[in-house]
Amino acid sequence: RNPSFFTPTSVPTRKMRKMRKARTSRKKVRSKRRDNNRNTPVSLDDILAAAESAQQAFDNEQAADLYSKAASLLRTGHTTASETRESVLIRVLEKLGESKVAIGDQPGAKSDFQEAITMLEKEQAGASIRYHETRSSLFFYVGQLCMGKEALHAYQQGLASLETCAKLGEKLSSDDTESDRQDSAANARHEVRAKLSGGYCTIAELYLTDLCFEDYAESECETCLMRALELRDRDGQPFVDVLQTMASLRLSQQAKRLEGADYIQRAFEKMKLGCDALASLVGLVENGGSGAVAGQALELENLDSVNSLPEFEFRCQTAKLLLECATLIRDASGLAENQKAAEQQCVSAAVSVLGSLLAQNDEVVEIWFLAGCAFAMKNPPAVDAATYYLERAMDMLKKVREGLENNSKFCSGDELSEIQEELEENRIQMEDVQGKLDELKNVETAMEE
Repeated sequence: RNPSFFTPTSVPTRKMRKMRKARTSRKKVRSKRRDNNRNTPVSLDDILAAAESAQQAFDNEQAADLYSKAASLLRTGHTTASETRESVLIRVLEKLGESKVAIGDQPGAKSDFQEAITMLEKEQAGASIRYHETRSSLFFYVGQLCMGKEALHAYQQGLASLETCAKLGEKLSSDDTESDRQDSAANARHEVRAKLSGGYCTIAELYLTDLCFEDYAESECETCLMRALELRDRDGQPFVDVLQTMASLRLSQQAKRLEGADYIQRAFEKMKLGCDALASLVGLVENGGSGAVAGQALELENLDSVNSLPEFEFRCQTAKLLLECATLIRDASGLAENQKAAEQQCVSAAVSVLGSLLAQNDEVVEIWFLAGCAFAMKNPPAVDAATYYLERAMDMLKKVREGLENNSKFCSGDELSEIQEELEENRIQMEDVQGKLDELKNVETAMEE
């Protein structure tokens, strides 16, 4: 710095400091007023447009603030030119709830969704598809914010509306003879079937988790999944989510565990093209050529399959179930040769799924660890590949630990306790990875002998 800035003659007097502060404050106020006048929407339509733009830009705090203002205006009698006040308020409350979920205000979101349901059932109760679509969405939102039997009730209400949507859609399509409308109706029916399948699976998963100790849990779970299995995707097969959930159910049933392998392999077959296309980008697909150019060509060739892949977390669970089934088959006795071959089929499928995940996001430690485990389960074990992925997982865990330890120096109270819990979890994860690396060394030694 220039030393003259610190000489006594350059230090302003108290009066001068006050005057400068006052001038600066007035400028800030005037500037803020100009910005507010420029940026604050002046009408309900402006507020709604700004809220939608904020939500699309993932500025969820701004979206929540704007939707909250819009809801307040609608409650006091404001409306738009194109829709009734009630229908707009219901939609605004749904959007407000979505924004609050995104910023972590789950109680507020739940309250907004419930208010929207109350208004919907009071003002728009009827037999229209739109009514039941909105009602099902709102109840599923509420279910996601609840636990146990409260969640079950919400999901059942949402599912009931979806079933009504399916019936109304079938009736409308049978009355329509125009080709374009028939195509549109067919797409709408497929979308409803997909939502129904997801709804049945959501309830089934509730019986596998929160309600697993209920006396009727297993039978109700089975009933939901059997209904979902009756619904058909465009390829004439059940939807991928029900096949995977069915695999989870069978793996939890001691007498039917091997059936889980059949279901999870069927689930993988529905996403195989997309997974292989992405996995080829990181060199993790068999018979798919080599190099980035070959990978990009395969991805472009199967672009629709890539775009229709299930979400990241879903595929992560797919890989885990595939590896669990491979272990189950390997340890089972009295199996026929074709059943034993299913072990390596599950391992290869898991590698493809994990490759698709790495192509999408290579900063998730668990994916590197699972990839190492998958290569270790190859027959014979792919020791070098397994070691590479496990060591990468270990390096990532060490960096995480270093960051947590540095942060702990500046924390106290509850925040410090949370970091200590994360450090303990990190220690256990590192021990798991090191255990796998030690196993690989023993395998390598045995193979050399």
